[in-house]
Parts: sequence; C-alpha cells; structure tokens
Amino acid sequence: MGLDYFIYKIKKIMIISEIKLNKKSQPIKTQRIVIKCDDCDKEWESFFYSQIKGIENYNRDLCRGCKQKEQIKLGIRTNEQYIKAGEGYKNKYEGKKIEEIIGYVRGKEKRKKQSKRMTGKNNSMYNKNYQTHGLKKWVEEKQKGKTYEEIYGKEKSDKIKEKIRLKSIGENNNMFGKPSPQGSGNGWSGWYKEWFFRSLKELSFMINVIERFNFKWESAETNKYKISYINDLGRKRNYFPDFILDDKYLVEIKPKPLHNTIINKSKKEAALLFCKKNNLKYKMLDVNIILNYEDINKLLKENKIKFTDRYQKKFNKLKK
Repeated sequence: MGLDYFIYKIKKIMIISEIKLNKKSQPIKTQRIVIKCDDCDKEWESFFYSQIKGIENYNRDLCRGCKQKEQIKLGIRTNEQYIKAGEGYKNKYEGKKIEEIIGYVRGKEKRKKQSKRMTGKNNSMYNKNYQTHGLKKWVEEKQKGKTYEEIYGKEKSDKIKEKIRLKSIGENNNMFGKPSPQGSGNGWSGWYKEWFFRSLKELSFMINVIERFNFKWESAETNKYKISYINDLGRKRNYFPDFILDDKYLVEIKPKPLHNTIINKSKKEAALLFCKKNNLKYKMLDVNIILNYEDINKLLKENKIKFTDRYQKKFNKLKK
C-alpha cells in the first residue's frame, strides 16, 4: 500500500503518540499507538493496523468497550455476553475492598476521587451556617490577625486566595468574551510561518502533527468558536480552544495532569455540547514529543519561527 493511503487513514484517527515509520517512510502496522475514543473520550493503546480496521468498520475511533456497544447496535454481538460478563465479575469481586481488587496505591487514588465528588455543592452541609452556641464568634476571635497560611496551611490558603482572585474576573473583566491578545500568557509565544503559538506544546503540535500529516486547519481562537460555560464559582466564562482540524476536530492542547482539573472539566463539558450542536468532535490532547533546544535554535536560524520580544530576550539569556 502506498504512502497516500496511510496518510489518508492516519488523518481519520486522532493519534496522540509518535508514529514510527519503516524504511519506505510508511507507518509500521504492528506498532502500538495511543488514541482517544470518540464516544467516551478515553485514552487507550491499540495496534496501528487494528485501529485502521476499526475506522473502516465504524468510521470513528472506538475503545474496546464502545466497540462492543456498537457491535450490539449493529446486531453483531448480543446482550447475553454482557450479562454473563457482569455475573462473572460479581462472583469474583463481591464483598471485597477496592484495594483488594485493584491494589493499594490505585485503590487509595480512587477513594480520593470519590471523596472529591462529595465536596462543595454535593456535600449535605454545603452553604449551611455553622453558627451554633457562639461558635462562629469564637472562631473569628481565634483567627483574628492571622494570615491564611497560619490558619489553614499553605495548600488550603492557596485555594482560598485563588477563589478570591476569581471574584474579580469574568463579566467584570474588560476582556470578558474576547480571545486572549497575542503575546499574553506565560507560555513561550511567537510565530511559526505566520501562525501564532502560545506555548512550546502548541508549536510542537503544529510541526509534528498538523504540518507532518498535512491537516487542513485554522485557529479556533475566534468568536466563531467561542464557547460559554459556568465555572465552579457559578460565574459565566468564555473559552476558546486552540485549533480546528479538517473542519471536524476542535482541539485543545493541554498538559495531561491538567485534564481533570475543575476548570478544564467545565470547559470540556461545554465544548462537547458545542461540538454536538455544530457537528464537530472535541479533543483535549497532550503533546508527548516537545521540540528541544537544538530544534528551536535551528528554526530560529532558518527564520521559520520568531518569538515575541519578551521570549526572544529570555532565549538569548539561555544561549549565554
């Protein structure tokens, strides 16, 4: 099969890992790749040839579970297989603690996630006044003159300060509802062939994915793709993803540890609704392969990239 065939197939899969090529510059069919399921948004690992076959059969990226559900819809698989699997699981694990099933470390992490789901508005004591027998007055006198760090410790005080900061943003901000101006933010920002990037991850995605596989793309940081959402404080905010690929994928580049933060979960929920209404698919992706110092220095020498003044000065200091 020719290279054009593989490029066509690769563009139908939202791959989030490096593609290895053979001596003929064709993807190695037996390699394992990381993809993101279009139905449940789960990241999972699969053989390259298996995912190509899945795209041909179902016309989208599906993990094993969603593939089985699709097979039931198509009449290939029966519900009885699911029922038997559920009974087997119940017989094997019923009455056991979660640590006994998935191990102590993973079990502890799962309990932490369950605990987080019971905080805030989900807690039965949320927003209730604890003023009983002068307790509130006693606490206020006890805390008088102390810093947040002294009262709550650094971790909790940082969260409190963040909430206070958030009260001054949103609709009260004169930039509310507008895309961030070029040059703002803390990422290494600049231009690559007249495309503006806000971080090295975005630049790496432009070169290693968009350009490499010849995606048709445009910036999603315009009013056309403005997504309104409500943050954890109940305030109305606006969100602009990073890219729109092949008029189909609305892509946000975000480090994986930040995918499940409260703010990014809120953005994701709003983006999924937006995509459903506009016949798009939403992808929040991390970039595993980041351009290194030598790559960036070469691109600068070839005048392919240009940093903003702030980051050009920073890069010059690094060179010294």
